[in-house]
Amino acid sequence: MDDLDLDDQALVGRVGEGIATFAADPGQRGGDLCVAVTRGAADHVAAVFTRMTARGIARAAAQRFTLQCVVALSAEALGAAPPGMFARVVAECRLQLGVEEREQLSRAAQADWSRVEPASFGALFQASLDPGRRHALGAHFTSEADIARIVVPTIVRPWRERIRGAGTIEELAQLRRRLGEYRVLDPACGSGDFLHSAYRAVVRLEIELVQRMRELGGAVVAGAVVRVGNFLGLERDPLAVELARVTMLLGEQRARGEQRAAFAVDPSAGGGEAAIRWDHVNTSISEADALFVEWPAADAIVGNPPFQAKNKLQGELGVAYVQALRARYPEVSGMADYCVYWFRRAHDALPPGGRAGLVGTNTIRQNASRESGLAHIVRTGTIVEAVASAVWPCDAAVHVSIVNWVKGCERPGKRRLSWQEGDRADGPWVTLEVDEIGPSLCPGTDLSAARTLAGNAGAGCCYQGQTHGHAGFLLSAEEAEAMISASPRDAEVIFPLVNGEELLAGREGAPRRYVIDFGERELAAARSYEAPFQRVWQRVWPDRRSAMAAELGRNAELLGRDPRARVNRHHAQFLERWWRLSWRRGEMLAAIAELPRYIVCARVARRPIFEFVARELRPGDSLVVFPLADDYSHGILQSSIHWAWLMGRCSTLKRDFRYTSRTVFDSFPWPQEGQRSQVLRVAAASRRLRAARLELSRRDGLSRRAMYRGLEGPGRGPLRDAHAELDQAVRDIYGVRVEAEVPGRLLALNHRLADAEARGESVVGPGLHALGLGPDIARRCNSEDCIQVSRGWGA
Repeated sequence: MDDLDLDDQALVGRVGEGIATFAADPGQRGGDLCVAVTRGAADHVAAVFTRMTARGIARAAAQRFTLQCVVALSAEALGAAPPGMFARVVAECRLQLGVEEREQLSRAAQADWSRVEPASFGALFQASLDPGRRHALGAHFTSEADIARIVVPTIVRPWRERIRGAGTIEELAQLRRRLGEYRVLDPACGSGDFLHSAYRAVVRLEIELVQRMRELGGAVVAGAVVRVGNFLGLERDPLAVELARVTMLLGEQRARGEQRAAFAVDPSAGGGEAAIRWDHVNTSISEADALFVEWPAADAIVGNPPFQAKNKLQGELGVAYVQALRARYPEVSGMADYCVYWFRRAHDALPPGGRAGLVGTNTIRQNASRESGLAHIVRTGTIVEAVASAVWPCDAAVHVSIVNWVKGCERPGKRRLSWQEGDRADGPWVTLEVDEIGPSLCPGTDLSAARTLAGNAGAGCCYQGQTHGHAGFLLSAEEAEAMISASPRDAEVIFPLVNGEELLAGREGAPRRYVIDFGERELAAARSYEAPFQRVWQRVWPDRRSAMAAELGRNAELLGRDPRARVNRHHAQFLERWWRLSWRRGEMLAAIAELPRYIVCARVARRPIFEFVARELRPGDSLVVFPLADDYSHGILQSSIHWAWLMGRCSTLKRDFRYTSRTVFDSFPWPQEGQRSQVLRVAAASRRLRAARLELSRRDGLSRRAMYRGLEGPGRGPLRDAHAELDQAVRDIYGVRVEAEVPGRLLALNHRLADAEARGESVVGPGLHALGLGPDIARRCNSEDCIQVSRGWGA
């Protein structure tokens, strides 16, 4: 599948400036001038609205007046004034404008409205009016090039192939009739940017089709067959609905000019509408929550459904909404991103052969979101083109995936898979042609097919660190020292803490904070530690009491609607034991208490750095904890083989990887055998790697994060050489010759071990002890280096 050609650029109309740049470089988003003009115009009109409402004008009247201004200014620039909207608005909005409002309106009128993009004006205008509400709904402005990444492969390219494949006038005439019946739906249409671009693209498709008919000498029936009413939208935000209608109205104004020039007649001739009318878009775009209504029938579904992470969904949309959502869609995991519901619903709503293209957070290709969405899609559909991950070029701190698919089997051929590197909107792109795109949107071996290994899951070798639940449990080093100096017994409940940021940013990772942990002590016993208890009483108790009161209010509201509703007792349970940590991880603490040291890595990081920590240190919840003390286990975890598994199995936070026990560790196939010399070689390489890191820290003052950022550039160095040595040693014990073989070999090993477990056979699980090589090898694979408690108290 080639990059966009010149005809693709024309077909998307006024999105064309963005498309032109996109065609030359699929990773670049163009149209900067149009966006700048659009943003300026939107800001001026929004300022008029804001000032009107601030002085008491009814919101609805001010909104309709400003939208009237938008239509009028655009119509003046295009020389087309649509009737149907103005009579009611003018009568309703005979308003006395203030000096500042007239000034802002004058500035808006000075903009070049022929360059204002309807597809982006609405989103920018809406964001200017109420950014807080748009954040709650998870709505974001979509750039021209990202719209093109959906409109072109989902709508333009399939239709163009049909047009170019038609060899007779009769075939073209039949295609034109079908084009006139073609319906496109955006079920979360926002301000109408996708619908506008889709409409303009289909208008251009008809123009191309008519030109081809004329080339073959055929007579063309006068009048356009493509109607704006066939472009359908659903949107829950009433302001966005009005903006989407205006966007489509402005789009129809511009389309009429193109159609008139192409057909050499009035595009409304031949039985079409006599004039542009407001009611056409008034009926095709409806105010509704798409997840709770029937969708209108459509041949293609496009859009940018709202982003909202599962952890924020309840806080942003309310408990009642989330419960209703999960009751309506029990097949979608409660751990899935909000946008996943649209992906699944869109696929189910498509007719056989129908196509869809949607934008989502890049979590849609990971874990529960992947299983509920893209995995469902590929069971009965084909992903034809996708962007695995791209930086979202707006205020949203997210990375997105863009997926285009067809319901059913697409004909054999190459699929295009792209992704953007780095964290900048102008970062470099990689584009590959692949035979198949799986639900993980990854090239090569799709590790989403890996299975959980019972030997890993039940080994007790991977935990999340302690979740304190409130900052009141945490102390600075000075506060901890003062408490213990005044009462040495307080050391029984005050512990040095290490977390992910200290591990990555500290020179040697020494703890700077401490945690108050009363363990499983009852209230009376905790009270006997006077200073720590007073700290928690003053800081934690009031907040947990307030949180429970708010929870009771939410529960009462839910039960008022539905006496059988499930209510949340999360904060009530915390209040019952308010002096204790939220999740102490007692099982994890018991496991590390038996060891002289244990392994940790940051749960979220650009590149995982595994390090040994002394057992006296308490791990925070930003760390993953591995109760393994031997160098061999550290070497396996720190190797590029384990990293490859991590990248193929984990979730992400922006461009950082998130290590999880269930998806990464529990399925990772450990070496099943190895010669003693191979095991010792891995252990020795692990020690040399840690020594190289320590030397860089002491000699150059580098943090671990800084060390590994240095590995991203070219050139050799002691750390790079140490990693190369370790990676080769681990590849040898797995019997892998080159790095490219790693994912496929690991997946095959995972399946073999899972099958063996299903037959009741034993397999080798995590850690050196699982290999059973005897005490001599165990002794030779155990060193003593680790992050220690800082000098001074506790040394």
